Amino acid sequence: MPDIVEIIKEQHRQVEDLLARAEEGGDDLASLMEEVARLLLPHSEAEEAFVYPAIRDLAAEEGDEVKDGVVEHHQVEEMLKNLLRGNPDDPGYDGTVAAIAGELRHHVQEEEEDLLPILAERLDDAQREEMGRRFAEATTGSLPDEADHAATRRELYEKAKEQDIAGRSRMSKQELAEAVGES
Repeated sequence: MPDIVEIIKEQHRQVEDLLARAEEGGDDLASLMEEVARLLLPHSEAEEAFVYPAIRDLAAEEGDEVKDGVVEHHQVEEMLKNLLRGNPDDPGYDGTVAAIAGELRHHVQEEEEDLLPILAERLDDAQREEMGRRFAEATTGSLPDEADHAATRRELYEKAKEQDIAGRSRMSKQELAEAVGES
């Protein structure tokens, strides 16, 4: 199993490739952006669930950079969700695609230069591989169907918080579901 740093970088390359194709305007733009969302949303959720907390634990001085990463995730997610509600023929659609691509390039660069090296340098091989396994498991899902809404990790986390479940910030979506009785 590849380690966490390799998996995150590989997923970054996949999203960058899709966005480059979207910016070129060749393929079905709506389908490309749906695929970006399918890859990106679980990726961001997993980073916020246990990758960023691990980085913060290993390097407290990077706390502000981690907070910035979370804010950037939320900005991109919001732009992406709004974009997916529209149509590629809508005014401003191309500009929003370009804005998403630009924000993600900036975010990926900062993450790969400032945050991922902390994991590479301060975790041993076994720890990186275990985190990589967990990350791969957490990011292989798809977007929930609006009609058949499954609780998001954030919703499960809030329930765990209400129930005062210890260790909730490090739990995967499945672990949270089990802890709050929704598995």
